[in-house]
This record gives sequence, structure tokens and C-alpha cells, in this order.
Amino acid sequence: MANITLLQLRTEARQRSDMENSTFVKDSELNNYINNSISELHDLLIQAYDADYYIKSSTFSTAANAESYSLSTVITDDDFYKLRGVDAKLNNSEWFTLQPFTFNERNRRQNFGAWRYLGVSNVRYRLTGNTIRFTPIPDDAIECRIWYIPVASVLSNDTDTLDDLNNFSEYVIVDAAIKMLQKEESDTSVLERQKAALKRRIEEAANNRDAGQGESISDVHSDNAEYMSYGRS
Repeated sequence: MANITLLQLRTEARQRSDMENSTFVKDSELNNYINNSISELHDLLIQAYDADYYIKSSTFSTAANAESYSLSTVITDDDFYKLRGVDAKLNNSEWFTLQPFTFNERNRRQNFGAWRYLGVSNVRYRLTGNTIRFTPIPDDAIECRIWYIPVASVLSNDTDTLDDLNNFSEYVIVDAAIKMLQKEESDTSVLERQKAALKRRIEEAANNRDAGQGESISDVHSDNAEYMSYGRS
């Protein structure tokens, strides 16, 4: 995957807005425009159907009698944006896919017993604000894994790079150029049309990144099919 530096993004945005020799928009302000545009591109990609362009994982251990865990402490890079899934090693050796509980189920499983002996469908989680909660409350140190989408990268140094997936950086360049022209109160209509076309292209191309296999509807009851003898709630 190719990379493009902050300096290159800034240079191309100035070229696109015909402000190469102008100091009306300072580099520091243009950097902010670029990072805002990167965030917008980031959202376009993660909103694509189950694309998982930026998915990461982080592991942590529960503590006995501790129901909730701050995401800033359980995610190593402290860059959480959206949750994709939670696993747990209920038998010390293999990962089990956990399902979330609804708010109305918050007290349903609190006295179900030891995690290691519970059916996988009886251990649930819920994301509340910046905290992940479990029910029943963990009774021991159990290894868990969070799959998540991180926040968009922020470029600050000229040599910092953006992963330029299929030249999608063009969206960032055009959007930053629009912001520059808006500040100058100049006409942005041509660039606005270009941005709309780029947005359509990204939305259409980003779906189903695994082009060889289409996504299918997931049966949540079969996520741990070989262990369903544990029982289902």
C-alpha cells in the first residue's frame, strides 16, 4: 500500500486551490484542514458494509468482582472509535465469541456463577460510554480480546504519512482545497463536484473489500457452534 506524506498532501491541496504562493492560509491551518478531511475519509471507509479497513485488536484480563473496564485501560493504543466484537477464553485455551446484552438484561445474569463453567451464551458484554461491562460479573482473571476500529490518524510532522489506499487521498486533497477556497470566499463549485464524484467512487469501491467472497448474514447462535452443548439462554 502506498503512502503519502503530510507535506505532499499540503502541496497538492495548495496546487488544487491555486494558492501555491499564497500565505493567506498558513501551513498550520492547512494541516488542520487536512486532518479533518482525513477523518471524513476514515468515516466513509468504515461506513462501507463490513469493510473493516482499519480493524485492530487488544487483549486484557478481567479481575475478580470487577464488572466494568475503561477502554483507555484495556486498549493498548488508547485509540478506540467503534467496537466490532468481544471474545473471551472461558476454558483457558480457545476464544469464544461473546454477544452483547441489552440494557433491559443488565441484571439478568448477575448470579449465574463462575465464568469458566458457564455456557458461552451466558457471558455477555455491553459498551456504555467509554466503558465495557460484563454480566455476570467476572469471578477471576479471564483473558478477553476486543476487536475495534481506531480513530483516524492525525498527521503533525511533514514526514508523517497517510496510507493511500487506491489513491483515496485525492478525496483529502480536494476537500482541503475546498476549505482553503471557502476561507478566501472564492468559488468552490468545480471542486465540490469533484468531491461528490470521489465520494461516490469511494462508497462504491469500498464495499466488500474481500472481492472474492461476499458477506453473508451471520447466525449469532452458531458463532461458537462446536461448543453449543454448553447451552443457550
